[in-house]
Amino acid sequence: MTDAPELRPIVAVALPLPLRREFSYLVAAGAAPPAPGTRVRVPFGERALTGVVVSAAGQAASGMREILEVLDTDPVCPPDLLDLARRTAQRFFASTGEVLKSALPARLPAPGALRYRLTEKGALGRPSGVEASVLEVLAAGGPVHAADLPKGTAEALRSLEERGWVRAVSTFRDRRARTETAYLPAAGTRDAVRRSARGERVLAWLAALGRPATAAEVRLATGAGPAVLRTLTTSGLVRSFEQPVREESRPALAARAAFRLTLEQDAAVSALTSAIREKRYFPALLQGVTGSGKTEVYLRAIGEALGAGRGAIWLVPEIALTPVFARELTRQFGDRAALLHSALSERDRGLAWDRVRRGDARAVIGPRSAIFAPVADPGVIIVDEEHDSSYKQRESPRYDAREVAALRARRARAALLFGTATPSLEAYHASRQGRVARLLLTERVEAKPLPVVSIVDLRRELPRPDEKGIPLFSRPLVERLRETFDRGEQAILLQPRRGYAPFLLCRECGHDFRCTNCSVARTVHDRGQRLVCHYCGERLARPLRCPECSGALLEAIGFGTERVGDRFAELFPGVPYAVLDRDSSRRRGAGAVVEDVLAGRVACLIGTQMVAKGHDFPNVTAVGVLSADTMLNFPDFRSAEKTFQLVAQVAGRAGRGASPGTVHVQTFHPQHPAIRRAAEHDVDGFCADELLFRRSFFYPPFCELAAILVSSPDRERAQQTAASIAGAAEGAPGLRLSGPAPAPLERLQGKWRFQVLLRAPDRRTILAILESCIPERPPSGVQIAADVDPQDLM
Repeated sequence: MTDAPELRPIVAVALPLPLRREFSYLVAAGAAPPAPGTRVRVPFGERALTGVVVSAAGQAASGMREILEVLDTDPVCPPDLLDLARRTAQRFFASTGEVLKSALPARLPAPGALRYRLTEKGALGRPSGVEASVLEVLAAGGPVHAADLPKGTAEALRSLEERGWVRAVSTFRDRRARTETAYLPAAGTRDAVRRSARGERVLAWLAALGRPATAAEVRLATGAGPAVLRTLTTSGLVRSFEQPVREESRPALAARAAFRLTLEQDAAVSALTSAIREKRYFPALLQGVTGSGKTEVYLRAIGEALGAGRGAIWLVPEIALTPVFARELTRQFGDRAALLHSALSERDRGLAWDRVRRGDARAVIGPRSAIFAPVADPGVIIVDEEHDSSYKQRESPRYDAREVAALRARRARAALLFGTATPSLEAYHASRQGRVARLLLTERVEAKPLPVVSIVDLRRELPRPDEKGIPLFSRPLVERLRETFDRGEQAILLQPRRGYAPFLLCRECGHDFRCTNCSVARTVHDRGQRLVCHYCGERLARPLRCPECSGALLEAIGFGTERVGDRFAELFPGVPYAVLDRDSSRRRGAGAVVEDVLAGRVACLIGTQMVAKGHDFPNVTAVGVLSADTMLNFPDFRSAEKTFQLVAQVAGRAGRGASPGTVHVQTFHPQHPAIRRAAEHDVDGFCADELLFRRSFFYPPFCELAAILVSSPDRERAQQTAASIAGAAEGAPGLRLSGPAPAPLERLQGKWRFQVLLRAPDRRTILAILESCIPERPPSGVQIAADVDPQDLM
């Protein structure tokens, strides 16, 4: 009689693959099963992948593949976040492993990185049993690895940490001392900077300071940027060196001024406070005109959550906005605040995650991925600028942070606050139906007036010869800008396109220098010297002759932010301006541009949609929308909504300080409802018009929508696969099917793209149809992407 094979534990692991299932692996012989939330290295085919254990999966005999390595001593992902990742994957037809990969920082403390140290409270304590043995080891000396403590003490260790008797210390944090560059004046002649007023000012200030100063301190005190310091250093007038980061070297934050809430703000805070303290799910739309004090409501709600011993998450749509609001959080809540976003270094993001997971920081701010921050017991979740489509991730996993916030808030019994001046049609409709509470802020703080908006009919403006029939600066806008700068005030100019010009055109044969990989023209950049594809990144120097006909009449057509800057400098010589778009924020950082505007070093801010998002510039009194029609021309049912929101939001940047503001909206469609309603600050009127349109044509919020995108280097294969998917979906109950059809951008990055649109009454129907018509393994050479509730159909 043979012995029965030994049974060993199995765990289910979520892997970062576009496969909507989990994979089972054997635990190494003699080892304890890793807890859910622990990262592991496992074999997959011929590769080794890092996944996350999501559950125990029973026992099995050997023969199944084993875990190669357990990467964490303790789980890095709490149980509530594992559950949230699973529900997010289900709701957006995605893989749990891909959701977890998107949520977790790439670099977290390695195994055993956490050590424990005895605290003063623990040294004075009188423990017994297992806790006494833990404290006895820690009392012998310095920090001790958790793995070096007696076996079976994990639970006692957690209990001691919760009571403050021991403290976790991460060696990951101390592996490399954080340093910063500091500057000191050096002996030498000042002739090299005699013509530079800023250089002279920096040298004088450093000499008077009498100690090294960081670049941030120099900028704050003198307004001089890195270029001035580089010049002084290369001239030998200033010495630079690395020093450990000193807390006192960081510019001090002034205390927040005390604000007296308006009656509407007070009512909103009271409603949120009640839900936070009662641990009650409370979804609410905070609809407030621009400048009405929504940020103050957010901060009061966060304070209430922390005061009740709970946590808080504050989502913002752009990384560029994160430092501005993070300063407000830090000013009010100090070390209890943490910043989480993908632009942080992997190391800093890992450290911030670890601080939040340990409970050292309980208020988190960041863009969409911050919704997965390991905040214990969140009492309030805030989605600022709720209307912004940046909350939807455009690559896999294609989740919408607004919906994930609702999933998390419901499970945590938390207050969920969607804040905006221009709500999305979905949020507005939900508030009208009573599914979401509606909190209104109808007036600006201190009863400041909303800006006066003038619509400029470009059909009546005379373009310059080089503008090819499309005037860039209308006469009323130029006059208003001149008055603004003469009074020492500031302005914002919105131009939706970045770069120098949208495309280069050969005047002899019509060639438009389309990308070789994509069905779009390359954008002209670098003051006309380079052609760049914004979709695949292909670049080439601007040619002198057309490759098709050898003609030399090559002309940049249209205007991007670079070219607007050149024209602005021509119209207003000597008036300092800055550009804020994706290119400039990569080079300098959006925070530096914003600081220049706030400090008055920039009189005019020129930019894309980034200038419309949440900025509070008290000295901005004039706003110009150079081309309000750009978004209207997109083949997307949301084009009117996006145009209305963009115009209304950028208009709201004007007149937030002591002086009233004005806005000039330039358009060839002055009677379009989106533009007219935005000029009238009429949110309710626009939403009523647009909801009538959406209901008539069965678009969200009156249906659920999914887009299936099929792509392949072989056009025929992509088209056939899309047709096969559409055929499998056709006839499903309640389904309205569109396509297959070429995507609006038919070819991108060398692949042909076909689109199938599904519309159904509810999400469950959409997911069931996707499950039935999309194969788990696409045909060879074909990629299939399902986007549930897409925000962009291009």
